[in-house]
Amino acid sequence: MKKSLYFLMGSSLIYSSSLLKAQKLNPEKKVVKDIESVQLQGKPGYNNVTISRKKLDFIQSNTLGETLSKIPGIQNSGYGPNSGTPVIRSLSGNRVKILENGIAVNDLSGISPDFNTDIEMNSVQNMTVYKNSASVLYGGKAIGGAIDIETDYVSRQLPNKKINVRGLLEGGSNSGQKQAFSAKGIIAKNWVWTVGGANQKQEMVRIPGKSKDSRCYDPSLVGFNSILQSLCQVDVDSRHVLNKSLFPYISQFALDHMIEYELSEGDLYTFSPTYYNPADGKHYPNPKNQLYVSGQDPVKDRYKDEINSIKDYVSSKDGVIPNSHSESNSFYVGTSYIGKSFYAGGAYQNAYSYFGVPGYTLPKMPQHSHGKPQPKIEYRPINIRSLSHKAMLESGYKFTDFPISSIKLSYMGVFSKNAELIDRQKANQFDVNQHNGRLEIVQQKLKFLSGTTGLEVQYRNMEGEGSQRYLPNNISREIGVFTMQHLDFDAVQIDLGYRNDHIQRRAEEDKNYIRSRGLSGGKLSDRDFILHQLHTSAQWNIFKKAYLKAQYNHSERAPEVNELYAGNNHFAILTEENGDDKLDKETARTIELGAGINLKNFRVSANWYHTFYKNYIYLAHTGISREVFLVKEWRSDDTEINGIEGEATYKIDLKKMGKWEIGAYYDLVRNISVADSSIRKWSDGDYMPNMPTSRFGFNLEGNVQNFSINIALDHYLKQKYLGKNINPELPMPAFSLLNVRVSYKDNSLGIGDLEYYIMGNNLLNSEARLQNSQLKFLSPLPGINISAGIKITI
Repeated sequence: MKKSLYFLMGSSLIYSSSLLKAQKLNPEKKVVKDIESVQLQGKPGYNNVTISRKKLDFIQSNTLGETLSKIPGIQNSGYGPNSGTPVIRSLSGNRVKILENGIAVNDLSGISPDFNTDIEMNSVQNMTVYKNSASVLYGGKAIGGAIDIETDYVSRQLPNKKINVRGLLEGGSNSGQKQAFSAKGIIAKNWVWTVGGANQKQEMVRIPGKSKDSRCYDPSLVGFNSILQSLCQVDVDSRHVLNKSLFPYISQFALDHMIEYELSEGDLYTFSPTYYNPADGKHYPNPKNQLYVSGQDPVKDRYKDEINSIKDYVSSKDGVIPNSHSESNSFYVGTSYIGKSFYAGGAYQNAYSYFGVPGYTLPKMPQHSHGKPQPKIEYRPINIRSLSHKAMLESGYKFTDFPISSIKLSYMGVFSKNAELIDRQKANQFDVNQHNGRLEIVQQKLKFLSGTTGLEVQYRNMEGEGSQRYLPNNISREIGVFTMQHLDFDAVQIDLGYRNDHIQRRAEEDKNYIRSRGLSGGKLSDRDFILHQLHTSAQWNIFKKAYLKAQYNHSERAPEVNELYAGNNHFAILTEENGDDKLDKETARTIELGAGINLKNFRVSANWYHTFYKNYIYLAHTGISREVFLVKEWRSDDTEINGIEGEATYKIDLKKMGKWEIGAYYDLVRNISVADSSIRKWSDGDYMPNMPTSRFGFNLEGNVQNFSINIALDHYLKQKYLGKNINPELPMPAFSLLNVRVSYKDNSLGIGDLEYYIMGNNLLNSEARLQNSQLKFLSPLPGINISAGIKITI
């Protein structure tokens, strides 16, 4: 604890004078003459996409993963209807970093996928998505990409009016009801205040058919597949019985001495036409077996499978995802001082959420009965409850006639309680105390050179409680120094970046933490990692009509605390999770090639990428199960990821009929093992299981006077690249999703604008099961939803 205290004190001294927040650099945006220029938008050399608030109005959903799943290369992890994080090119969790204004948020989804991302979607102004490694900018946990979410809790420029108010009211047939508001105003000449809040509630999520995949009740599939039984949450009464029809005869000797010699049914049936009587030393004929069927194999057909029953842990209602309730609310308040060259501000946010996961577990593990009658086993629903308090500080200064153009500092402190509940009973809880700081210095632009250099510090303390913990108390410390330089030679642009990170992972075992019988984190050894991140890219702009680009990243990631130290039953994923404290860091080498054409009304682009992972860390099957849990271990092997993405858009002006844009996309990704590992091929196969499937889509956007129309159709293909869960992975059927939004803006209010909208999701009412979802056998995506709402802007 003394080391932790010294670390925080030292970090605080740095924060007080020179730390600065992450900046987004975008050569396409011009620098304006106010303090907002300190935060330059975009990052040169990166394959990133910026999503505006207007676009978010159409694609925004309850979870961050579902919201971003409309972007090529990004899919939703889909851990039920209330929890979902982005999957970028088959990578998620600890490999995709979620940031708020450039600072890492409290994202526990990489440790347990049932936790949702700590982001209030209604407060988001825009998002920048990095679809390749962003580890130079944001460290090793961005090895697979990053999502930087911009909010306006802290104002960075003076509003154009003395008071600005936005409000939202929405209700849906299958999405519950939402309310949100935000307000911003001027206190004095240079002071700005902000306040806002949001509320959401839904009782249940409806679907077109049954919640479970129909294959969960197929005796030929689940009868003797214990892993599929666990994924489907069904109890199967099955056994291998002697095939009586295989034997042409019944042993007369066994009939005569069944009780005397305590013979079994296996002794009763025989292939021999005679039997030997030891009393007189003679052979006598055996009676024929009336059940005999000729032509059967004496070895393969000796036993037959008998499935007596298949029962759900808990019976479910058709047309509804079980335990799909959700509710959340949040509130924030902030203030800023904004001067000519300097600004500083702070904000506080409180957020609460409580929702169900469509799965069930046992409140107490069954004990050996030792021949006594077994008590009734009662499964109960899994729920998640989170409460977080967030403190944010930002400041920036713009220089004139100085080698430094601007300097920016940001800090975020997160104090949260994140509980996994069995019904209302607390099974496990993480109390997280997290402090993040970032300093970034932008140098004055020379003739062809511009760039940023920075420092980032993070401290996280996780303390567990509850009767069924699967992680010991732990501490993580991270510090990184980086620089990113951009060279602009008009037609050719080059980017070079480097980062060095020092990572500490510490486990603090206590008497209240009981470990499993498995590997369970080894000796819970202290681990220290030094990471090196490298980014290089070049782009050739051809007559401003086309471009060619190439990018290379060398990225490294330290194992997270669950990969190192987990060691008990993890009820939320129905797995005995075992970490390995000897795991080495991951190393990824990525090459990406891209090309595009940009004409007046037509744009097309394509990207190909290849990543080689050394020591790719994954949660592997052991083939063992204890009680109702599958036993899994964190392991590492070499892996390759290959994929392609393509997009095209065409704009057309139909005068009185409005302005329209039609687009299309396609993406494909493969995550394949290249390690010479017989264990991995036996347990998980050549391809990683639960990988995103290929898909394509079309979209249409238009504006006709005060009306706006958005239509999107996405088609998910049947997976061809299947892994294993000891047994071969089953592919989910192909499906299509159709979403439509129509809105009307009313400017007659006088003091502001009103927007009325109606939105339809999954209008085809498809039974849609994501191949990459761990709960795909238990829960499809929500069925058809029609929602209507009103927004007011004053």
